[in-house]
Amino acid sequence: MVMTVRTACYYVCQPVAAAVDRREHPARASLRRSANGLCSPRGSAFTRPVKLFPCAALAAALLGGSALAERPAPPALERREVRIGQGFGATTLHHVRFDPKTHTFAVMDNPRGDFSLATAAEQRGALAAVNGGYFHPDRTPLGLVVRQGVKLHDFERARLLSGLVVVTRRGISLPRATGFKAPPDLREALQAGPMLIENGRPVEGLNATRSAARTVVVADAAGHFGLVVCRSATLAGMAAILATAEHFPGGKITRALNLDGGSSTGLWVRGEPPFYLREFKDVRNYLAIVAR
Repeated sequence: MVMTVRTACYYVCQPVAAAVDRREHPARASLRRSANGLCSPRGSAFTRPVKLFPCAALAAALLGGSALAERPAPPALERREVRIGQGFGATTLHHVRFDPKTHTFAVMDNPRGDFSLATAAEQRGALAAVNGGYFHPDRTPLGLVVRQGVKLHDFERARLLSGLVVVTRRGISLPRATGFKAPPDLREALQAGPMLIENGRPVEGLNATRSAARTVVVADAAGHFGLVVCRSATLAGMAAILATAEHFPGGKITRALNLDGGSSTGLWVRGEPPFYLREFKDVRNYLAIVAR
């Protein structure tokens, strides 16, 4: 099993398919038709969850196992793809991991929408980057944003904005927003949420019905940090995946913070050629992995 039976019984990430093989088994075809159709833009890689019967045998048959593969990345990074499940119930998790002794996070601001994720990352000299925090239609950020020691937007108190990515001269942390006080040596900060993992366990009360692409910042038990992108999961489903230790052999995920997602989600990794899961939406800021 790739997830706990209790979790797998209810939610499976279903990839969007342009057509279904006419030789599809009738039982699977019936389950597929019960998924309320496809919700993604034509040709996109987005997926939606399928609500399944609470049956361990059925979950095991649909999910099968997981396959983990190392992918090319700059020397300072580890990049893995984890294929979770089998057949129409499969999805792919992208994970980029680094040592905070040599690298750190940096906010890249995009106030006028001049830069895509790729062009911003190239200009910054980043090793990898994802989309960043939430923002209003007029491009005003939501929550605290600090770039290179300069505050671009104030801290906000909101249920959604429950955590932060914080970078100081001492290192990186993913604290709760509750009780947060900006340290004097704050260099980079991005407020987002919700928190998905704390103390190695999924946070209770996460939404388990709305599926979207997810971008997540993670910390692991080995003291490393990373970025995780999944093209479709509910918040509860994403937390369950992150809490599954076998998906992350470098170290169990101990903390995880959800960033903006949906059509904002994107991942870029330096290479020849670069690896680029392109965002579908122009966003206000990005989060990059850079040398310290």
